[in-house]
Amino acid sequence: MISPDLILDPQLKYWVLLPISFVMVLVGLLRSNITLLLTPSPKLTPYKTAREKQFLNRAVCFRKNNGILTPSDFETRQQYYIEKLNSSDFYAEKEDPDATPSNPFTDPSTNDAMMNMVKGNLMNYIPQTLIMGWVNYFFAGFVVMKLPFPLTDGFKSMLQSGVATPSLNVRYVSSISWYFVNLLGLKPVYSLLMEDSKIVDQMMQQQQQQQMPNIGGPGAPKVDKVFKAEAENIQILSHESIFDGIVDRVLNQSD
Repeated sequence: MISPDLILDPQLKYWVLLPISFVMVLVGLLRSNITLLLTPSPKLTPYKTAREKQFLNRAVCFRKNNGILTPSDFETRQQYYIEKLNSSDFYAEKEDPDATPSNPFTDPSTNDAMMNMVKGNLMNYIPQTLIMGWVNYFFAGFVVMKLPFPLTDGFKSMLQSGVATPSLNVRYVSSISWYFVNLLGLKPVYSLLMEDSKIVDQMMQQQQQQQMPNIGGPGAPKVDKVFKAEAENIQILSHESIFDGIVDRVLNQSD
């Protein structure tokens, strides 16, 4: 049974569809700017902590890219890394075996991370709750548009939320569903309106710093275990130079 088409008032796009879209974009821009203002500036990494991480990165790079070295250079660097990784020369802090383990809940960095996470959740939850209540109060029950392409009935619950008409064509979109469509699909619009790559780079940099593994931090493996595990990996390496047989490989490619 084919359901008849609805005749939509053209004023709906001016008084319902566009206001919802405009408010969603405006709130999204305000939320991103406020989030950047509330985000603390990254703290400077102590010299010894940076040296500890950089030395471990150097050891990992040697383990993965040792094929460019000559056999003598490989043996020299292998012995050097094994010796230094088994020692405490590059530790940021000398560990005391008799010291009691630190409580992660008393660590200032952990408290700051938890506070930043709470701020981010509030900045996402409060605007969405207010806009959802505003849409439900003023625009509940409106059918604002009809999609120009056919859809299956599986999209009915997603596109016609708040409209109790089971026989309505699935191509019609309700006002509440339009809110959810804007909520999930406005990121390209934000990027186009902001036109500032520095903000995006800053947000990505802060995210990478939060996701960067903290060697020796609360909940992370101990430094000596990480270094000794890397020393064992380097000790069992077998050197295979990428220059072995390079003349024959070049001649075979030329043929």
